[in-house]
Amino acid sequence: MALSASLAASLAVSSAGFVPDRPDLGHRAEGRDLADPAFFEGSLDPSAPRLLPPAAYRALAFSELEDDAVWTRTWLTIGLGAEIPAPGDLLPFTAGHHGLHVQRGADGGLVGRFNKAQHGGCRAVPLQCRTGTKTRCSFTACGYSRDGTVLPAGTEGPSPAMHQYLGLRPERLLPVAVNAWGPLVRINLDSGADAPEAPPQGLAALAGETRRAEFSANWKLVAQALAEGARLGEGAESLHLTGRLATGEAAVIAVHFPNLVLIEARGETCAVMLQPTALGQTLLRIGLLGGAGAAPSDLEASWATWLAEIAARLKRAVAAQASLDGPGAGPRATADAAGLWLQQRIAARIEARPAPAQTHPLYATAQGRGC
Repeated sequence: MALSASLAASLAVSSAGFVPDRPDLGHRAEGRDLADPAFFEGSLDPSAPRLLPPAAYRALAFSELEDDAVWTRTWLTIGLGAEIPAPGDLLPFTAGHHGLHVQRGADGGLVGRFNKAQHGGCRAVPLQCRTGTKTRCSFTACGYSRDGTVLPAGTEGPSPAMHQYLGLRPERLLPVAVNAWGPLVRINLDSGADAPEAPPQGLAALAGETRRAEFSANWKLVAQALAEGARLGEGAESLHLTGRLATGEAAVIAVHFPNLVLIEARGETCAVMLQPTALGQTLLRIGLLGGAGAAPSDLEASWATWLAEIAARLKRAVAAQASLDGPGAGPRATADAAGLWLQQRIAARIEARPAPAQTHPLYATAQGRGC
């Protein structure tokens, strides 16, 4: 059934951030149905792949669609196990609009949970938090706020900051599937999800920390730029490529859908974990990996080399985002092997996502009207 003019108009402004996410009403922006297979036509042709239409990189409605189809239904890489070595240590990560954390258990295992309060101290989500940008808020456990850093366990129990995540009864929080994927930590909002594909063998963390860098580009453009190379092979949820660093050295690259890129060169592996912080902004959590027992002779030099490599690769992504943000975006640029693969995966996830089964308000008055 066709949408009424008034409903279509209300949905059209969703990219401005003033309409709550309603998957049952569809995802529309810039005059198009973003979930319609026709939206992806012309972008997935292997003989001439192009970037998706501009709305995929600048419309809040597409971000909401990705939240529904990708970030809530896929294994996400969020950090290193070495970042939370002690029982009680806590690693925060926001997946789409969902605030999550992984904590090291008393037995040394990992426990994943939704944060105590998805909206922080707010009774309703403020409009400024619904614009597609993670806000800088004192309540860092809110699903709309920017994540804080790792919270180490104290000798006297959870700190006030940890209380935002755990509350008084963390065992009652909604569980999140968590997987110690080699030296990395992966989560899935579906606590009953199947395990991810097997991790690369023989890797260990070279440092018990991740470093962060942020770039002005949509996460899809960032992933494509990081994984620039020639297609080598494909796994169940991964793409493998060969390429070269900015220095000319040979590299082997692996993209693990949706947010992990591994770049191997010079006997080291740089693990880059992507996290959207705005429609056109992506935060990178970066870890250094190597063979078990290996250690670089100069760790700081390794960090500097890899951070410079990442910055060089992402110049193209930042330029592409700038061209898409303008009112008169030109012809769509071509997508390389990694970009085509990523777009194919996203399109397939959107097509396969379950249809909303419940369109009635979650809460209702005695007269049956929504609150």
